[in-house]
Amino acid sequence: MGSRTFILLAAFLSVLFAAPASSQSWTASFSAHPSTPAAFMAVDMGRQRAFLVRNKNGELKKMRDMPCTTGMRGGGKLLEGDRKTPEGVYFLEGKATGGLDFDSFGNTAFPLNYPNPVDRIHGKTGNGIMIHGRGRSFGPRQTLGCVVLENDDVDTLDRHVRIHATPVVIAESVSLTGKAGPPPEIVLGTWGWIKARERRENAFFEIYDPARFEKSSNMSFARFRQKTLQEFAGAKWVDIRMENLQVLQGPNYMVSVFAQRTFPHGEQGLRRLYWMRQVELWKIVGEEWIPQNLGGSEDYAGLVGKEIRERLQECAEAWDKGDLKTLVRTYDRTGSRNGAKGREAIAASLERDMAAKKENPYSAEPVVRVTKKGIEAKLMADGNSRSILFLPGAFDAWLIASDETAPQP
Repeated sequence: MGSRTFILLAAFLSVLFAAPASSQSWTASFSAHPSTPAAFMAVDMGRQRAFLVRNKNGELKKMRDMPCTTGMRGGGKLLEGDRKTPEGVYFLEGKATGGLDFDSFGNTAFPLNYPNPVDRIHGKTGNGIMIHGRGRSFGPRQTLGCVVLENDDVDTLDRHVRIHATPVVIAESVSLTGKAGPPPEIVLGTWGWIKARERRENAFFEIYDPARFEKSSNMSFARFRQKTLQEFAGAKWVDIRMENLQVLQGPNYMVSVFAQRTFPHGEQGLRRLYWMRQVELWKIVGEEWIPQNLGGSEDYAGLVGKEIRERLQECAEAWDKGDLKTLVRTYDRTGSRNGAKGREAIAASLERDMAAKKENPYSAEPVVRVTKKGIEAKLMADGNSRSILFLPGAFDAWLIASDETAPQP
């Protein structure tokens, strides 16, 4: 074999058998959108830099720009022992300060939730991925998969992050000058998840991608459905309050994150919903729930009392204006039970009462209380005792589930 032929063959074989370029490499692009977290950490593996970023006043600012070192091999982590750092959206799951080997881990280590639900869908393996310091100097790409910072930078990070709440986005490259916000379907879909859960509708399960959800949760979708229906049966109604909705983009997936308070029984914590496209629709493929005391003890009875009074005031104003359409919309929870016919019956009844020039049935001062069936408002109208039962509607609005009038005893 001639030397020229040998060189060409060697070159061909080196291309054929070289480790393939990772298809996982991904650029994380952030914009100063209202749904972008107020503070987060971004790791740019290409530049071996980590940033602590604040989203404030319509601008993304680096609070700290830190040198880092990541996995010895490039590309997103796929398998245990591959010496790669994972790419995607992660969260700090804890904080370790005791029993650490200072030379390897410094004073503090923050474990990440790798593998996250989407990682599990893709069959990624491994564990023990952390952000930590090191007791010696470091150069680029020197870890087995963790993200290592200078010890002073880990101390700074410790002062600015919240366990379970602060996102860490790791990518081959990071851009903080993006223009596009998250897909509006994710924000609306998250609200849809809450409303469907409140209503105990079968539509709740249609928000999920069953096949992917089974991979991410290691649970059959039939079992998940059964457990959820048992949950639904445990209380006649729930009011889910979402706080601080954040949306983050991962490689071919989205994560919506929010603080959740569930009334009247007081469950609270952090919820993460992982979304992937199923053809043209975004579906939930995984979720994480972290029970947590969110603080700020809420006077729920006082809160809903104020909201129900405001809702009744809107009804009273619609009555005075003859605005039948607004009133019928308020009765949506009642009308939806019987479809269009139910709404038509409600509209006809309200129209008759308006034509008869009856006293405004919503203007009296109500007595509001939380019951097992919903929020009950009792008021007097035309000498009769009126009991109106409210249940949660869209975007924290209240809708009328039943409206009963009885002669005053």
